[in-house]
Amino acid sequence: MKSLKLSVLILPLFFFFPSLSEAQQMQRMEFDASTSMMLQEFQAMLVFENDEIAVRMRMGGGEAEEGVDRLEQGDVILMMNGKRATDIETLRSIYESVEADQEIKIGVRRGNERFILNAIKGDVPEGGPRMMMTFDTDDGPPPAIVPELGAMLADRDGSVVLERVIPPIQPEELKAFEIEGYTIKELNGDKPENADQVRQTLEALEVGAEISITLEKDGDEKNIVFTKQEPRGAFSISTDNN
Repeated sequence: MKSLKLSVLILPLFFFFPSLSEAQQMQRMEFDASTSMMLQEFQAMLVFENDEIAVRMRMGGGEAEEGVDRLEQGDVILMMNGKRATDIETLRSIYESVEADQEIKIGVRRGNERFILNAIKGDVPEGGPRMMMTFDTDDGPPPAIVPELGAMLADRDGSVVLERVIPPIQPEELKAFEIEGYTIKELNGDKPENADQVRQTLEALEVGAEISITLEKDGDEKNIVFTKQEPRGAFSISTDNN
């Protein structure tokens, strides 16, 4: 058993990839910097859509750290430090006006509830803000992260297995299905040879292309058809063996 750290690093439009150790993978997903913002104190990616600032992704453990408020996916941000946040540019301006070690208070709507969450603003880490998620996995080569499926894939006994779903990056069309632990029998009509082949096949597809996948687990077979989504900016995902 080994521990892996999944790091989501926000990158500007033009960026330099640092050198990676053999134990690291780096892959890209995209967010538009003009309509999205990383709020590292709450481990959340915020996106402006449908005239609201909402939490699109959240990372971290299942439970909040003691004494730390947490955002949830789908929460809507209404204000920060008493100032109304109408768009990402306004929210970013308010955030940047707060000094490190000062308190951040955000007004949140969650369903029919409204409340205030608090955090202390930290220093921006070298290379930019990032979100972290740590988990254990079996020994062997590091799993392949496939954003199009929102999952980590691993090669197991000649098959490709959806070893772990990563909810913050999982496409909306797939969230209705239980897919963790399932084997990929077919991808667009072909049986994949390994996890990296799945990753490369999906990377090569154009946005809007149809993806057909057949999954199987303990005799239960699922046929799912969905479309590759439009990317939204740029961040990288790296996995580190410990």
